[in-house]
Amino acid sequence: MPNVLVFAEVNDGVLHDVGLQCLSAARQVAGAGGKVTCLLAGHGVAGLAPALVAAGADAVAVADDERLAAYVTAPYAKGVGACLDANPADLLLLAASTVGNDLGPAVAAARKAACAVDCDGVAVQNGAIALRRAGYDRKVMTTFAAAGAGLVVGTLRDGAAPAPVADAARQGAIGPLAFELTPAELVSKVLRRDVAKKTVNLKDAKIIVSAGAGVGSPEGLAIIRELAQTLGAEIGATRAVVDAGWLAADHQIGQTGATVRPDVYIACGISGAVQHRVGMMDARKIVAINSDGNAPIFRIAHYKIVGDLKVVVPKLVKLLKA
Repeated sequence: MPNVLVFAEVNDGVLHDVGLQCLSAARQVAGAGGKVTCLLAGHGVAGLAPALVAAGADAVAVADDERLAAYVTAPYAKGVGACLDANPADLLLLAASTVGNDLGPAVAAARKAACAVDCDGVAVQNGAIALRRAGYDRKVMTTFAAAGAGLVVGTLRDGAAPAPVADAARQGAIGPLAFELTPAELVSKVLRRDVAKKTVNLKDAKIIVSAGAGVGSPEGLAIIRELAQTLGAEIGATRAVVDAGWLAADHQIGQTGATVRPDVYIACGISGAVQHRVGMMDARKIVAINSDGNAPIFRIAHYKIVGDLKVVVPKLVKLLKA
């Protein structure tokens, strides 16, 4: 079975959710016979290593260095290369984040490895590592299989694999990773990071009420907000709603937004284009409200309400409050 190296991305002292999903995917690919190693890089990150072992890593290489406090391509790529030299792997997995989609191709180019970014899954097919990726506005799913030996690099989108279940009893090796950095590799320095504060937490939401173009106007969102408030839900949106400026980008779900897996997803006025469906189709229960009985959203909905959302939603709120 393949040996896998996972880059365990850290943001503000916290392990990246999608990086942990990569660990889950790595564990599935490696099976019982392969080894899963995590690279933990940054400054003051050593304390996170046991969590990676509990989440499925067989070994964790820790590069804890103040020069790695902020992500810069060259030193991080050097670190990944050093880790691969010490822990040969068939597959390198990273989150399809700003960092991962920069670092993965940089490592692949340096090592002349096959690389695919923004993938939706990874598996072993006929003995070859295969990465699944959407194309043509996610209308087509393509599988890239690496023929022959050699490293394969892939970045995984949010939701490409489930979050790992931690097992505090798991045992694994944790050790330091040391490597030299030249002045040329340290020529860039991050002086400041400005991060927009998010007010929406779609990832952890148990219930999401999502608005599509069918709400008609910014004023039409009032009933969506009332339903969400009644249910204690977060508010999601399609790209059309965000592009129209009715809701901020933090609310967007789908190909260019968040991938969510809530217990309940209520789609209000959403036709169900594939670009949106890929971001919510794994919800445990999907309720769709649309005036068009042939809307694509009904193909994946568990509960279907054909009607004007401006009539249906207020009635639903009234029933919930009764």
